[in-house]
Amino acid sequence: MMKIAVIGDLHYPSLKDGCAYIEEDRQAFYEAFLERFFAVPADLYVSIGDLTNFGRMDELEEVYTLIRKHNKPFKHVLGNHDLYAMPREAVLTVTGQERFHMVSTDEAVLGFLDTAREQNYEDWGGTMDAVQQYWLESVIEESEDRPLLLFAHHPVFSTTKDSEKEKRCIHPDVPIWNILKQKQGIGLYINGHNHSNSLAGRGQWNFLQLAAVLDEQAVRVIEVTEAFISIDSVTVDDAKMRSHAQEIGNAIKHFTLKQQSVQKAAYFKYMIPVPVPIEVPPQMKIKM
Repeated sequence: MMKIAVIGDLHYPSLKDGCAYIEEDRQAFYEAFLERFFAVPADLYVSIGDLTNFGRMDELEEVYTLIRKHNKPFKHVLGNHDLYAMPREAVLTVTGQERFHMVSTDEAVLGFLDTAREQNYEDWGGTMDAVQQYWLESVIEESEDRPLLLFAHHPVFSTTKDSEKEKRCIHPDVPIWNILKQKQGIGLYINGHNHSNSLAGRGQWNFLQLAAVLDEQAVRVIEVTEAFISIDSVTVDDAKMRSHAQEIGNAIKHFTLKQQSVQKAAYFKYMIPVPVPIEVPPQMKIKM
């Protein structure tokens, strides 16, 4: 069994650009939220991008100081906001993360994608170069019939809420679905970007989209067993945290608070059965 705790777009902001007056709110909110995030029992903790509000050096260094003091295994895929201020390699140097990579376990294979454009303020939509496409094909092949969980910032076109809109998904010209449909068995794709909770299905794939943290203080917990993949939600907010989030969200640039509508329970508790692999008797195998 494996448990993974996941958060949506965190948008940790700089206090520059006239935002010094929210310093106390910022400190109280992010310290409390990250403490509660890392207190959720899990084997791995994941941010699906836009960990920072603009990818400034001070944002990256400060939020990683808060993260590292918890000494938990943490993965951060890049979001478009993480790459506005600095080049990709500079951001990866500060974070110590890899651009894209795979983790293989007995229970499942985990893939961490990079769908963000570098320092492109006009196009905040997603992309994926040929090198990563080829790599993703190899990950799918290696996963065989084990469940495959992919973590990315941008959704796949026309899956979760608003992903059919311009700049709200990986560009439809990128043939990612042609790659994903090669998967044998179950796949779960987890993304953020659109700041809305959403769950969708397409073929053998399930798509889970998370709201932004300033809009909803919650953690998704994904549990993988031999029999199922379950998705649950842990709410970690209180009145003070919600108040701090409102103050921050109303103050910072490059972000707009988005009130979450009442969601169906399925978005917060969902189970995906894992098919039992069928063993082919030796006499039925084709001999070459």
